[in-house]
Amino acid sequence: MITNKQLVVENLLSSYTEAGEGSPLVLLHGWGCSAGTFRDLQAGLSGKFRVVAVDFPGFGRSEEPKAVWGCAEYAQWTQRFLQKINIHAPVILGHSFGGRIALVLNSRIPVSKLILTGSAGLAATSRPPKKTLAKYLPGFLKKGILREILIKIAGSDDYKRATPQMREVLKKVIAEDLRPFAEKVSIPALLIWGANDKETPLSTGIGFNAAIPASTLEIMADCGHYAFLENKDMFLHLINKFLETHD
Repeated sequence: MITNKQLVVENLLSSYTEAGEGSPLVLLHGWGCSAGTFRDLQAGLSGKFRVVAVDFPGFGRSEEPKAVWGCAEYAQWTQRFLQKINIHAPVILGHSFGGRIALVLNSRIPVSKLILTGSAGLAATSRPPKKTLAKYLPGFLKKGILREILIKIAGSDDYKRATPQMREVLKKVIAEDLRPFAEKVSIPALLIWGANDKETPLSTGIGFNAAIPASTLEIMADCGHYAFLENKDMFLHLINKFLETHD
């Protein structure tokens, strides 16, 4: 059974959900989402794990940060949160924005395994992946594309729906290139990408696969940015297979 809980972390009233018992597995949601986005996945994993899904500050039922946070501040908050609920060396799964935080968090605490799905974090102006993957990345790293993204974001639904404070957070977060964090991942990592993802396209998944040394890329056909909702059974199968293989 999934239970809703609250506690104060970094002086912010913070919400999260918890289900199951066993080794810890933490779910980090994407921008504009919440712990509830993972409800089915959390239930599906709770038979084997203690599964915790957070509401990041500014999302769901958690209070907004009192300053303009970037990935480092969100990772610090997550670290404090995990300490408060006595979670150590968890499996971390990050979706989209949550993938950004997972990468930074991995540099701050022991993480046993990393799962990224539709993750953001590779700036368009950062250096290209390995030459062997160049054929998969036509036009992926065009000069100035990040600047164009930052201009367009003002017209995006995420930006329009956000409060003034969270709009500034969004602009700060999207400008951060997390390739250095990806390259330092030394634990087993699973990348699950929807073949039709338009938010963080498959080229981004291929880029992460090139950047993260011990990573495996699984591509889910006929799925987009929310592969864990679009094909729940296959997504859960891929996670279980990965976790069993690297037990």
